[in-house]
Order: sequence, then C-alpha cells, then structure tokens
Amino acid sequence: MDLIMNGQQIRKLREARAWSQEHLAAAAGLSLRTIQRVEAEGKASAETRLALAGAFGVELALLTAQEASAPAPVQEPTRWQLSRAQYQLLRLALVLTGVVGVDLYRHASLTWSRWVLLGALLVLGLRWFKRHFVAPREI
Repeated sequence: MDLIMNGQQIRKLREARAWSQEHLAAAAGLSLRTIQRVEAEGKASAETRLALAGAFGVELALLTAQEASAPAPVQEPTRWQLSRAQYQLLRLALVLTGVVGVDLYRHASLTWSRWVLLGALLVLGLRWFKRHFVAPREI
C-alpha cells in the first residue's frame, strides 16, 4: 500500500545536506529509482517512509504530504488531558515511587534506590539543559 509523501520536502532535506539521490539511496538502503519516484510522485511504501526518516534523522510527520510551511494544528489539552511531557513526568514519578517503596519495604532505608533516583535526576537535568541552552538544529 503506497502512502503519499511530500516529495518537495524530501528533496529539500536531501539538498540541504548536499546529498545526491544516489547518496540518499545508499544511506536509506533503497534503490535510486525509489528515491526518484518518491521525489517526483510522492508515493512510497511504509518501509520506504521509515527508511527515509531514519536516513534524515527526522520524524515521520515531517515527510507527510502536507506542505512543510503549513504548521500542524496544535490541540490544546483539555482540563483533564495531560501534555506529553506531563504524562512522561507523571509516569516517571510513579515508577520512582514504586522503586523507593520496594527499597524501603525490603531494607527500611534507601540503599540501592538512591542511585536510581540520582540517575533519573541526572537525565531530567540534562534534558532541561538541552532544551533551554542548546540551540535547535535548523533544517
């Protein structure tokens, strides 16, 4: 089943990296004819779409048929909906609570769970630093 992709966007991504069609085909593990067809007609299988997204290092949504200049509509969370970041933080808090609970139950103190907590804090700190101080890449 062929999916419709944005051939112009794929060409822009390829040219921004100064890649030839042959180089993109080799990087994605596809044939040259497949790259030519996708850029010209915008038709590609799901596997081709995944291979191209992987070769460019972008999300699949960037390669869809809608124009790249038209921003995707952002759905505001309702009162009881969580954003993706809020959901991930809530899930992390629940997992860490379980880890600490097991450690306290088994040892009556924080023996090994403090290292899990330290690792989680380190990862969150690095993500915060990256989000606030590292400039995003331009495509």
